[in-house]
Amino acid sequence: MRVPGTIFAVFGTLFVFAAAPGLTWLDAGELGAAAHELGIAHPPGFSAFAVIHHGVMRLVPLGDAAFRGNLASALLGALALVVVYRAARAWGHSPWGAGMGAVLVGLAPHCALHAGAIEVYTGAALMAAGLLWCFGRWRAHQDRRWALGLAFIAGLAVGGHHPELRLLALPLLVAVAWRTRGRFLAALGAVAAFGGAVIVYLPVRAGTEPMRNWGDPSSFWTLWDHFTGARIRAAYADQFGHLDAAASTQFADQWVTLAPVLLILGAVGLVLMARRPGGWAFALLFALDCLYSVVLNPMGVRDLQNGLLGVVVLGIGCGAVIDLMARRPRWRAGVCAAVTLCAVLLATFDQRHDRGLPRLIDHVIDGQPPEAVAMVASDNFAAGLAFRQVVEGARPDLAVLVRQHIGYASSVEPVRRRLPEALRGWSPGATLAQLARLEDDWPVAWEWSDGLDAEARPPNLHPHFPFYARPHGGPWGYGHALERVIEALGEDGLEAPQAKRATAVLADNYGRFLLARREYALAVDAFRFATRIEPNKASRWSNLGSAFAQSGRFASAIEATRVALELAPSHRLGRLNQARYLLAEGQHAEAEEALGEVSTLGAEGYGLRGVSRGNRGDLEGAAADFEAALAIDPKNPEARAGMAKLKSGPSGR
Repeated sequence: MRVPGTIFAVFGTLFVFAAAPGLTWLDAGELGAAAHELGIAHPPGFSAFAVIHHGVMRLVPLGDAAFRGNLASALLGALALVVVYRAARAWGHSPWGAGMGAVLVGLAPHCALHAGAIEVYTGAALMAAGLLWCFGRWRAHQDRRWALGLAFIAGLAVGGHHPELRLLALPLLVAVAWRTRGRFLAALGAVAAFGGAVIVYLPVRAGTEPMRNWGDPSSFWTLWDHFTGARIRAAYADQFGHLDAAASTQFADQWVTLAPVLLILGAVGLVLMARRPGGWAFALLFALDCLYSVVLNPMGVRDLQNGLLGVVVLGIGCGAVIDLMARRPRWRAGVCAAVTLCAVLLATFDQRHDRGLPRLIDHVIDGQPPEAVAMVASDNFAAGLAFRQVVEGARPDLAVLVRQHIGYASSVEPVRRRLPEALRGWSPGATLAQLARLEDDWPVAWEWSDGLDAEARPPNLHPHFPFYARPHGGPWGYGHALERVIEALGEDGLEAPQAKRATAVLADNYGRFLLARREYALAVDAFRFATRIEPNKASRWSNLGSAFAQSGRFASAIEATRVALELAPSHRLGRLNQARYLLAEGQHAEAEEALGEVSTLGAEGYGLRGVSRGNRGDLEGAAADFEAALAIDPKNPEARAGMAKLKSGPSGR
């Protein structure tokens, strides 16, 4: 017990020390609200998470509800490392190898990030390690008690957690059942059903109508839709089910940059584990995790929400490699120290200073007039406001609606029952255009989202940090408020990747709003601010280039866009814009070089290259490019203007 106890104590302390002091970004607020009131979270409902986190949040005596939720994830993360150690021992690792595997999992940024926030991932890692532990012990000793343990965790995983965890649980359960005889099959099925019965939580709690009742799974069919994520699959149909090349690249980059030691040693370890009886389970789980990350849920890659189950597998694989490297006793301490040092140097995601979302939510709550309608689009604000209203009882008069969910009764009906006047005109299946309050002078706050629901967006919105509101004032206050929040957070407050992205998005949206108002100097300042917060994001620099260009500062536009293209050489809009700016400066050869292979840029690429060739005197080449552009898009402006000029000839001038 000394090694597991030490692992739990050390990493429990580290995770608690590095946990966020309050509410964090993305789904944390919604999940925390569901756990606090035993409500219904987004699909698949995460019933096991809600029950476990609710219990731990009740038992932990420290801090407010958000901090207790973060501590619950930290304690579950530390417990997951203990089970990783136990699983590695069950598969034949020495105490040294098993312990180092657990250490590498705990030091991986994927683990540390989710162990400091209200999230489902440490619980999912705990279940994955538990499945591998039970399967390893059962294969080694044929002890049916371990088969029953595996069946219970498999049922719990199928009933309550992530798709890739379910896909691992089912074949492991089938493998055990295949080698089981007689009446024990019934016992195995009964225990699995008992674990899977956690799904009954969803209709039971939905029937009590909690404030967080995502999908209202109170009937069989609504339960089935919620469990299978029907609404999410429909909303993101264009991103589900096919390989996302950009997500694949980003996912691979995260492994290489965040956990290279774990990746290299773990990959070798997977080969070693595959040679052991039953070792296929490790390769299967890692493959499923990768498949889920880049095919089923590529949206989770950018927020570091994918990969923790793969970390568990690679950690156990690392233990096998370390055992091989440290066969001689006198080598063990040196090998373990070297590996640990490398992992520690790359360990990141200390969230102690991440207070960004609570400050932004405070601005939303404090800045709205009575009974305002707050239209939100991002997970950050939707989940954060849900937490404040459900857990803290803040601003019950504020009608918070997720614009994308406006037609669903399960999302809107609880708000309408409380605030019928604010939602006049709404009925199930309604669109935003049917809400009467968007047409009259009722106070409305609108989270900016470029192009989304543009036709239904109320007129005369003005920036009122961090939303756009009616009837609040001018653009200058927004920029100053954003800067004040960043100054109050300090540089450490922007270390969390979600904090960086969310804050940069606010600045970027503000800049685009200012461009639409032709406030070019302010727009440049806003985009500069976004590049300072998120300097490695190509789109931030590309937008800064657009602001410079619209203010006539083409040399500065070229320089900003050059940075964007260095960060993302295939950035389509950046290549097109860079060519436009270079043409404006008379640098025609450089413009063609910026375009590169125009076949990947469509009509715009051919049209711009035609302009460049025409300006250089290559009229035949220009005509060919204009014809190619018009064949793709007959309305392409560069091609139409260029062809008209070529046809007019010298006599037309």
